[in-house]
Amino acid sequence: MTKVDFIGIGAQKAATTWLHHVLSEHPSVVTSETKELNFFTANFDRGYIWYESCFKDVPDDCIKGECSPTYFFSRDAAQRAWEYNPDLRLICILRDPIDRAFSNHMHEIRKGHIAPGTTFESALPHNPAYCQQSSYKANIEAWLDFFDRDALLLLFSEEVAADPLGTYDGICAHLNIPREVEPGAISERHHENITYKNPTVQRTLRYGGDAMRSLGMKGLVKNLKEVPGVKQALSMNKQHLKTTIAPPTHETREMLADLFLPDMEYVAELTGRDSLPWATWRDMCTGSTKKVG
Repeated sequence: MTKVDFIGIGAQKAATTWLHHVLSEHPSVVTSETKELNFFTANFDRGYIWYESCFKDVPDDCIKGECSPTYFFSRDAAQRAWEYNPDLRLICILRDPIDRAFSNHMHEIRKGHIAPGTTFESALPHNPAYCQQSSYKANIEAWLDFFDRDALLLLFSEEVAADPLGTYDGICAHLNIPREVEPGAISERHHENITYKNPTVQRTLRYGGDAMRSLGMKGLVKNLKEVPGVKQALSMNKQHLKTTIAPPTHETREMLADLFLPDMEYVAELTGRDSLPWATWRDMCTGSTKKVG
């Protein structure tokens, strides 16, 4: 078997699902059926043969890859990935670090790991990963300790939303594949912080969908959600966690902005940008106390 050619390394809650879907539609790319293989983190003990077996029927003229956000903040993944294939191409999507941390919080509530209604402020001291995953400087440097800078494509989820096709073109260029078609998923937004009012609906969708995807029926899951009656029932039960979970307070935002300032300055320098597409960056630049620079 040939080695995997590229990996999406994160960050969590920063459009990695979009990345997986648009690349899975490219005729020159084969992605794993399961989006997050987590091979270089949780599943490393399964070995290279298992990892490569997750990519089936790869034509000679295609490349293969996968997206696992756990890689981004792992302190083992970068070395493991480099030892596996030092020529790996890396794709990393970043998001406003405070927005990403809050979305991380809603994700944990949606998964049932944290009680519904738990405020961001009360959860923050007990969930260090919220800040660790937004500590962009340390996480990126861990990867650049092993890989050259030109192996890493840094993107921004805010620009994925504003210009998905332009972002997709940059990804194709980085992977050295032609941009032959416009993926059907190019403008899809995957609102993973959507939950359902009825717990039975939530459990049925989660476990039923996972079971069908594991059997290679990913397309059927999507089609079922569009069936009249099913679509209406889902819509009536659907709610966004933003409507039930209060956003970070002004004081929390100020504290986190100070915490993440070195990370934002590092990203700006690394990407050669004078500004970043993040509200937190703009606030730090234009606030009553200018801190960027």
